[in-house]
Formats: sequence, C-alpha cells, structure tokens
Amino acid sequence: MDLQSLESRLKALEDWKHVYEHEIYYAHLLDTGQTHRVAEQIFTSDADVDYGTGLLHGRAAIHTFYSGFEGALLGTSHNLGNFHIEIQGDRARSLCRALAWHWMKTGASAGALPAADLLAVGGYQDELRREPLGWRVSRRVSVQFGTGIGVGTATDAIQPIFEGLMGRLPTWPR
Repeated sequence: MDLQSLESRLKALEDWKHVYEHEIYYAHLLDTGQTHRVAEQIFTSDADVDYGTGLLHGRAAIHTFYSGFEGALLGTSHNLGNFHIEIQGDRARSLCRALAWHWMKTGASAGALPAADLLAVGGYQDELRREPLGWRVSRRVSVQFGTGIGVGTATDAIQPIFEGLMGRLPTWPR
C-alpha cells in the first residue's frame, strides 16, 4: 500500500470515528439533561427532523421541540448501537438502533426505585454534513419498532446498587 492510499484510509477512519462520536454525543446530551444544547450542537441550522409528530425544520423548531421535555423527565438512558456509517467527502449517512429508557417525574416517590415508565425501541436514520465546528445532522428520520411499559424488576441482591445510583448523572464531559 502506498503512502497516499494509507493516508486516505486513515482519513476515512477518522471521519467515521467523528460521525460515530457525534451520534453518541446526542445521547449524552439527552441523558445528562442538557436538551437546551441539542439543536445547536447536534443539528445544522437548516436541519429537517421527523420524529413522527410533524416535520421540524431548522434549529429554532428543533430547540422548541426539545424544550418541551424540560422538567418532565426524571431521567433517560439512550443506548445507541448497531451503527452503519457511510462517509462520502463532507457528507455522511448514519443508521443506528436505539433503546431509550424514560423515567417521568410525575408519580415518582422519594426513596422509591421506579421501573422505567417507557422504553422506546427504534433508531435514527441520519444524514450529516461536515461544518466548520464539526459534523452536524442535516436530516433525521426516527424509526420506532415498539415500546415497553415498566420493563424489568431488580432482584434483592442488586436493588441496593440501583438505589445508590438513582439520580446520579455523569459529571463529564460538560
């Protein structure tokens, strides 16, 4: 393999890594209660987003959508995986699966270890564009396979671990 081919392959791998990290960063922002940062740090200024509730166009609409969750959620855990990422120059496509666990503030009682109120099972089909500040999603279509309500129970042995961790958020990166 010649030097130019090696450099090209390294660049492609670096781009793949940056797109992957950007997609994971979206989940991090949601799961640490930083929904106010999602529109600007994840999406392009002219992004189109379809979560099944009508097309959102542009950062202002996306910000308004995410602002609707502030104060309603006790916590979330968005687990993204099974990534398929394709890079073509300054454009990329990313498809991933998502398990998104949601705990609502309503109904939560102090000291209780609540089961998840909602498990959303789906994924994201994204188109991304390289911008001066890095990769941003220019088009997102969310896919949904199903939901689970109150999924799972903790055994007596593991209950103390979960109780000790309840409400703890990551402290980095911020």
